[in-house]
Amino acid sequence: MKALKRIMIWVFISLTAQMAVLYYVDNYLFATENVNAVVSKKVVKEKKQKKKDVAIIVPEDAQHVAVSYDGGYLSYYKDDVLKVVDAYTGEEHDVEFEDNLKVSFYKWAPDRDRILLAIKKKSGSSAKYVFYSYDAEKNKKDILQTKEGQETSIRTSNNSYIEDIQLTPLTNMIYVKTALKGGRSSIYNINVMKRIEKVRTEAYFIGNTRIIPNDDRLVYESADKGKVYITGTRSSISIEGVKKLCLLSVDGDDRIYVGELEEDKVSKIAKVKHIYYGTAEQDTNEWKKISLSEAVNKKDIFVSSSGKIYINNNLRGTVTELNSNKDTVYKGIFMQMYDEGIASISDGKLAETPLK
Repeated sequence: MKALKRIMIWVFISLTAQMAVLYYVDNYLFATENVNAVVSKKVVKEKKQKKKDVAIIVPEDAQHVAVSYDGGYLSYYKDDVLKVVDAYTGEEHDVEFEDNLKVSFYKWAPDRDRILLAIKKKSGSSAKYVFYSYDAEKNKKDILQTKEGQETSIRTSNNSYIEDIQLTPLTNMIYVKTALKGGRSSIYNINVMKRIEKVRTEAYFIGNTRIIPNDDRLVYESADKGKVYITGTRSSISIEGVKKLCLLSVDGDDRIYVGELEEDKVSKIAKVKHIYYGTAEQDTNEWKKISLSEAVNKKDIFVSSSGKIYINNNLRGTVTELNSNKDTVYKGIFMQMYDEGIASISDGKLAETPLK
């Protein structure tokens, strides 16, 4: 009986200790439920039932026009102000800052209605980018801070600018690509603790970048050499018989999609004739290959998070899914693809077309 009591006591102590450790990990080590939760775990929310019969106007002078991951919000610059419009109701908000500071760059999170914002603060010949999170649903912005309460910022030269930001909701890793007017690029990462580090790269002139969602690594292309690299490795992705590659995308299962570039010295357009895809852990001899019926501008190739490959044809106003060969017809000028849909501008208004 005493032995049974002792066993029960030790079981109770063990369970208590495990619960304490889990509480610490959830609430402190990997805590994201605060102003720093830019791309934290996806929150499954009840969708608004139906969009109102409202026309979402896109001004002719609007810049950097984009929609959120599910097409629920439209955003753009106008008169140096970032505007966010609820595509369901037509309600519009200006994202403004004190001291007449302007948004230098923004990027929608890949799975929720949040934006990562970069604000440039100049000081003589130097500058720094300070980062904010904006919740479109709550119309609320917060500065990104470390656990110690310090602002998350990148110090750089005054003539630099941000070209791209890559986010992942799974590891809370953020990559920021900056560039100088001459085209020379740098990559910085913002980790889960919201601390910033400069990333070593094997290229000075960096083109497309994509984050591997279940990993902390970034895939990037050398724009002048026709090579594709993964951070943490010195050698480029090599496919037998292929001279030049470009980066197309990375899907939700960590598959990397690269395109074999066709030599076209006349048009100077980067056209893809073959697509290869596979994971970083696989030998590239095991990667799958897709041959296109004709060479396609790499800017017209899109890959969904589930791995479906789409080709946009601006002249026909169609997007074709390669596997099924199904066409989705859209109106107006193509803007971007989002989860299960196409965003375009037709007669100065936002048009959203579900994918077939």
